[in-house]
Amino acid sequence: MAWGPLLPRLRGVGALALLLVLAVLLMAYTAHQQVRQPSRRGGDQVFDARHVAEHQTRHVLFFNRVPKCGSEMLVLLLQWLQARNGFRHMRLKNTVKRYLTFDQQAALVEEIGERVQESTEPRVSFDRHVYFTNFTSYGFKMPIYLNLVRDPVEKMASRFYYARATPRPGAATPPGYTSPAPPHYTSLEECLRYQDPECTFLTGHHYDLTIPYFCGHEDFCRELNNEAALSLAKRRVEAWYPVVGVLEKVNATLAVLQHHLPHYFAGVLDLYHNDLLAPHYNRNQQRPPTSPEVEAALKTNLSLEYDFYNYLKQRLGKQFQELPVT
Repeated sequence: MAWGPLLPRLRGVGALALLLVLAVLLMAYTAHQQVRQPSRRGGDQVFDARHVAEHQTRHVLFFNRVPKCGSEMLVLLLQWLQARNGFRHMRLKNTVKRYLTFDQQAALVEEIGERVQESTEPRVSFDRHVYFTNFTSYGFKMPIYLNLVRDPVEKMASRFYYARATPRPGAATPPGYTSPAPPHYTSLEECLRYQDPECTFLTGHHYDLTIPYFCGHEDFCRELNNEAALSLAKRRVEAWYPVVGVLEKVNATLAVLQHHLPHYFAGVLDLYHNDLLAPHYNRNQQRPPTSPEVEAALKTNLSLEYDFYNYLKQRLGKQFQELPVT
């Protein structure tokens, strides 16, 4: 057979093979990007109990604390309970960064994994202000997630006045971080009147509110009033958080923790009522009350934050009602 008629066929086969290779590479790249940046429409499927049992370890508890929700009180209780209940509590270094890149999430997971390996206790608990992190993306089992929430307006007001009393207490400053300018306004009412960005919440803008701590590090999780972020946060609560406490329901919170996570919280109710002399540990005693006008304006702007808060409050109430009578 002459080479002349064969060459066009070879060129055709070569082009087809090249297209197939490019298609495979494109599919691999797309899959990689989907792992790194989950879809705005979802992220996690609805996990059943069997899936959670297979992918979650009962030996590690992670309290990824929402700021200004009474988390220092719960950390103090964990520290007091660790010797009594045979686990070790470790405080991860606090930092202003709660939103992490893919590589920073990997470093967080690796740090927790290393500390678990070094511990001589059968169970370990950790705490840090950081958004929900999917440990399975890095080849690790999920910890038992735990968190505590608060009425969104109360949390926002607490954070506003706390920043004026003790700005960024104990938080490590990452390289390249620029400290914010001193606050312009001393009262929340004045701040809202002049529509300062510190207290003005606009739909679609990014904020460090409650939902990202359950939704995760995806960009849309920080968007105010994003329905996909709310949906993903709820699904992740149902899958990975046996208990999410509510500061306004502290007795119910502790009772549910004691029942659902006894290896960590056995005896917490007695400890809280008998030994914790400052139940509002880390509270700003000089904070003025929030006016009805300010509360109404903020509630309107934080509508999905309230949707999430009310969902968590109802969930906790149901868990409390279902506790066995003792």
